[in-house]
Amino acid sequence: MNQFTQKLLVITLMFLSLACHAESDMDKAVQFKIASLQLLSSFSSYIYFEGDSRNQVRLHQAKIQGDKALLELSVPNQELSLKWKQISDYLDSSQGDQFDVNLEAGWSILQLELSQTLETYEAGLAVDKETVAGNNISNLQVKMEIILSRYMAFANSTLGGYGITSKGDPLEDQIKAVSVDMAELVEKDAKYKPLARKWRYIEKTLLAYNSDVAPFVVMHTYGKMREMLAVY
Repeated sequence: MNQFTQKLLVITLMFLSLACHAESDMDKAVQFKIASLQLLSSFSSYIYFEGDSRNQVRLHQAKIQGDKALLELSVPNQELSLKWKQISDYLDSSQGDQFDVNLEAGWSILQLELSQTLETYEAGLAVDKETVAGNNISNLQVKMEIILSRYMAFANSTLGGYGITSKGDPLEDQIKAVSVDMAELVEKDAKYKPLARKWRYIEKTLLAYNSDVAPFVVMHTYGKMREMLAVY
């Protein structure tokens, strides 16, 4: 092997190593995004059901998962950590509060701020768009969790969903886009059929977000779908 070939091989390996690290960084960021969205919808559910025991447990579990995902980020970010602490402090200070519009309004502001901080963080990770789009399951779950967060915001507020950034996409369009993604997954692999059936079960309920909300059914079904997604 001549000297030029050796140098070329070293450079190629360096680029491959950087690409693998970047992809791992983004994977961990996506997992934190999923965990943070689950916390957001869990607290909205906690507010809606006025702090019942079922939602206390759900909220506690979501907080643990979010804390864990934040610690596992391979590229720590001070602004993101500070925003997460602010959210944690809000959760602690809100336990036992009156479940009124002020509690949800404060939570919606924090949701928006966290979403913006996450977008900035993700933009700083050196990963091309094709790599990000490659993990179909993780990206599908992000879309699903954004929908749930917006749905629960609608359930709690007459303004509906103002705490979740969605690039201007109507919630109806986001729901229909996930339905298309589900159909494509099933077409590729039949193992996703049970997941798609669960989604179809609540699709009409989700689409009725602005007239006839059913948070109990939606949150319960999402719990089942999360269990399925965890083993794919």
